[in-house]
Amino acid sequence: MSEMQDPHNYRKVGYSMILVAASLAAIGIVQLGIGEDVLFGDQMQRDKTAFFEMCKAGNYMQEGCEMFDKPGNTLYEIPRMTLDDTEESETMVMEQPVMEAPQVSAEIVSIPEGSGAPGCEETNECYIPPALNISSGTTVVWENNDSAAHLATSGTPDGGPDGSFDSGMIMAGATYEFEFLDKGEFVYYCLVHPWMVGTVTVE
Repeated sequence: MSEMQDPHNYRKVGYSMILVAASLAAIGIVQLGIGEDVLFGDQMQRDKTAFFEMCKAGNYMQEGCEMFDKPGNTLYEIPRMTLDDTEESETMVMEQPVMEAPQVSAEIVSIPEGSGAPGCEETNECYIPPALNISSGTTVVWENNDSAAHLATSGTPDGGPDGSFDSGMIMAGATYEFEFLDKGEFVYYCLVHPWMVGTVTVE
């Protein structure tokens, strides 16, 4: 039998044997604590469940049951929806009347491209349509399709604005809308380009 080359190996082997012995001792202690019942944890859970059911049956009035007296714990079974109940609920929802959005009457007046330069008045196409007949309560929307800013101001180039409505500057690509409630004839024009004239007649 050969001797170990490094005497420090004796110490390492000794430590290893101590660790193995300690592990075996710990396993033995656990075995003694559990005993022959290998389902110790499972049995504890079963006992707790049985105790809870007993407390539930007695409305949590027995001694020690106060730990279970919490919101959500109840004697009464919560009704569960069946497939038939779900179908009935869906039918009831489908039978509810659908509220339709109120219809808003509106007319569009286009400000065409190029109307910022004189010439559109010769073909009466500075506002399209140049004359509009509508009913009271109708909203007129002016759409600026030109690259220049325009206005839709009630009045005439000679007499000036009359105060019925005034769009202010309608920038390129923007819109202006006005609801006509009063009956009558409303002439309007563009303050910046006075050759642009249109009419709205409310009946």
